[in-house]
Amino acid sequence: MVEAAAYPAWSEYPLAGMRLLSFIGIAVHWIILQYVLGLPFFTFLALIQYIRTGDQVWMRLARTLAKGFIVVFAVGAATGTGSEFGLVLLWPNLTEAAGRYIYFPLYAEIFAFMMEVVFLYLLWYGWNRLPVKALAAVAFLGFLGAWYSASMIVSVNSFMVAPTGVVPAVQVEGGKLVYMYNQGYPKLTIAVPQEILELLDVNKLLAAGVEVVTDQAGQPATAKISLAGYETTAVIVRMPVRIVQQLVREAYTGVQLKDSVLVKAGVLDPAAVEQKLAAMFAQDPQKAREYLERLVAMTRAETYLAAAGAAFAAQQPDAKAIVAALAQLPVKNVLDPIVLATVKAVGPLTITFKSPVFPASIAHVLGAGLVVSAFTAMAGFAMRLLRAGEGVDPEYRRYLETGFRFTAVLAAVLIAYQGFISGHEMGVAVAHYNPEKFAAMEGTAEGFTSIPKLLRAEGLVEKMMSMLAYGDPNVGLPRYDKIPGDYCRCSVTGLPDYDCRPPLILHYIYYTKVGLGFLMGLYGLVMALVAMRDRWGWADRLLRLVRIEGRPRWLLSLALLFAVISQVVSNMGWAVREIGRKPWTIYGMMTVDVAGTTNPLAHLASSLALVAIYYIAILAVLVYAVWRILWLPGKKAMGQA
Repeated sequence: MVEAAAYPAWSEYPLAGMRLLSFIGIAVHWIILQYVLGLPFFTFLALIQYIRTGDQVWMRLARTLAKGFIVVFAVGAATGTGSEFGLVLLWPNLTEAAGRYIYFPLYAEIFAFMMEVVFLYLLWYGWNRLPVKALAAVAFLGFLGAWYSASMIVSVNSFMVAPTGVVPAVQVEGGKLVYMYNQGYPKLTIAVPQEILELLDVNKLLAAGVEVVTDQAGQPATAKISLAGYETTAVIVRMPVRIVQQLVREAYTGVQLKDSVLVKAGVLDPAAVEQKLAAMFAQDPQKAREYLERLVAMTRAETYLAAAGAAFAAQQPDAKAIVAALAQLPVKNVLDPIVLATVKAVGPLTITFKSPVFPASIAHVLGAGLVVSAFTAMAGFAMRLLRAGEGVDPEYRRYLETGFRFTAVLAAVLIAYQGFISGHEMGVAVAHYNPEKFAAMEGTAEGFTSIPKLLRAEGLVEKMMSMLAYGDPNVGLPRYDKIPGDYCRCSVTGLPDYDCRPPLILHYIYYTKVGLGFLMGLYGLVMALVAMRDRWGWADRLLRLVRIEGRPRWLLSLALLFAVISQVVSNMGWAVREIGRKPWTIYGMMTVDVAGTTNPLAHLASSLALVAIYYIAILAVLVYAVWRILWLPGKKAMGQA
């Protein structure tokens, strides 16, 4: 077992270089993608305002917002393609598993992308050709396509964070936290076909921590499914993740059944299987042949039996030869029908959407895109107002004032939603389904210098976070040191010796994100009050109490800084989500070293440098395009050279 004091660092987990390469591509894509989630929605709102009021200033505002997302969408499509290629090339086992078992949202995302392309560009090219209500409908379908696309991707990511059917190892019972790692938790709920279960020693499975799920009548829960053209019954069980990940590791590293953890642990005993088959053939040869037909079809074992000359259809089948042939099967052939049965039992089209963290995740992701878009658009209008002199055309000034009020109010409302609603729900989901991540986020390790400890507010913060996470201030927080450092590893195999707990750097990233998010909320509120002080009398009185007169230039100048901070906070959120999953790629199933390519990155430093330069160049070109398309026309409108 890993010593409690030996806390893991981010770089100590496998394939750090490839993880960094992926981070660069995905982070740049996310920086751009957020505007595609937010700006089309804002365009739709502006068009609705124009339809409602008939004021041309709203039409002009909608046009400006549309320009923004048209520019970033083109670049976002390119960076998204680059990120997808990176996933396929760097993480081939992950993409293979996703493509076979949770393919639907990835397939559906193609149509979401098509929907985005069609309606966003139809909006742009149909601007002066379509009636305004038609434009609003197209804008609605455009942002709906972007949100639909995000939902598909986030559902897969949510499944990777907390698979459907996961049972965490830390739970609240009787008003206190109970740690169940010594009982084999965390566990995954899976469906094992009856044909495969027949080969296994059930008593040894139970001794290894596998639980049979029961129905309301106390009977083993089952699911009727179809596999390899046969109708079969699958038994629903909860299996410790240390066993699941070992089977996945063996499946994707070419291990044969005879060398698998099942045989080493005595769960699959070739001699016992041979005796069972011999008894089945002696008792009812026809039934035994039918059973073997189903088993062979499910595990794709035909060629292995043929190569061994183990024909079970013979008059006198040789049970020993059959077992010897089955022992040559790759573990992947046995694991595949189990995973397929699990997916079919849950629902192949809905399994990722049933992840317990998906609802909070998609709400928080969409919120992030909207917040970043609002703060960035507000910064644009604030910068324009700072440069608008007395000689500016009154209509143009009214347009700037309207845009500033619109985006400032949106920024304030959306950052409040992101913090108090979606952020809270996301935190609750993490606390309940990823207790290891939650412990790292809160920095509860002994001897670790946490932010609350530095502020001498450790007890207060713990009670507050416990209340937010569990609805009870006295439950407390999961203790990092009570999480075994080897909970993800199978004791009968020699696995790489890395810590199973997330790195504690997570704590500093998380609390920095929360602190910056609080500042964003405060700034967004003040900016909304400043923007609306001439319309909301109470806002003016409140601002006077804190001695903010008029529209201070220093306050508007900060808008650009907070637009950047919004991006930093959003990317920190993704860093917490992804780093907090380590050492897992799919929690409880596949670790990072199994997911990655076996091809060595011989020139890692140069690869990182080239990728970084490439994406920096893309961002530079995007900034230049935005300056040319959005900023320069405004300078002309203000009479500036």
